[in-house]
Amino acid sequence: MRDFRLLASYRYHVLKKEINTFNYFTSMKRIYSILLAAAVIFGLSPLTAFAQEQTSYEVEYQTAPRYKDFRFSVGGGYAFRLGKVEKTGDTKIDDLNKKLRHGYTLDADAQYFFKESWGLGLNVNFCSSSTSGNNIDFPDDVYANSYKESQNVLFAGPSFAGRSETDKFLLVSSFAVGPMFYMDRMTIDGRVLDGKATTVGFNAGVAGEYKLNAKTGIGLKLSYTLGTINSINLEGQNVEYKEPASISNLMAAVFVSFRSW
Repeated sequence: MRDFRLLASYRYHVLKKEINTFNYFTSMKRIYSILLAAAVIFGLSPLTAFAQEQTSYEVEYQTAPRYKDFRFSVGGGYAFRLGKVEKTGDTKIDDLNKKLRHGYTLDADAQYFFKESWGLGLNVNFCSSSTSGNNIDFPDDVYANSYKESQNVLFAGPSFAGRSETDKFLLVSSFAVGPMFYMDRMTIDGRVLDGKATTVGFNAGVAGEYKLNAKTGIGLKLSYTLGTINSINLEGQNVEYKEPASISNLMAAVFVSFRSW
């Protein structure tokens, strides 16, 4: 019995020591877990605050894309008169009419873009051609020792414009409706006769430009203006044509442009 009690007492002390040791390690484990959790929480708190601050900063200072831009261009080039050339059977008169097909143009655009791809504006273009000859026999027994004629067409109207661009290139298309003013000046042996007419015209064009820098560019514009007249006011008298006369022009112009974007 003594050995049993001694053995039991020994086991009791050993068990008690193991329990105390287990409780000690359990307590230390809990303490370490608490400390680790606290360290993680305190470590993440500055990162969370920084991220929130950064997000707030980005939201506060991020601006919406700006598309309200202004563009102005001016140029000049070649104009070709559209329509049929009247055949009279007289070589000199036919040559005079053929020369009036070819002339020059001046073109200007002012555009304001409300959106990324479209805007509104104003188009103005002027076309001029001239001809001359000597010893001309006109119908109705009219003879001219010297004859000069210049025909001018002015168009001005509001336009709808579209744009597409890259870092170096810009493509702009436009369509406009407005009045066309036709002016015809004839000089027969020193006597000047002025004829005038007004009609509604249509203009459409496309311009491609190379951006020289952030604000300016150069390019080529192809466009046409359509219009016809049925009569002309010649020195205060209204003269009716037998059939509508074309004052339409096809134009190719080199231009320089100025942009606000």
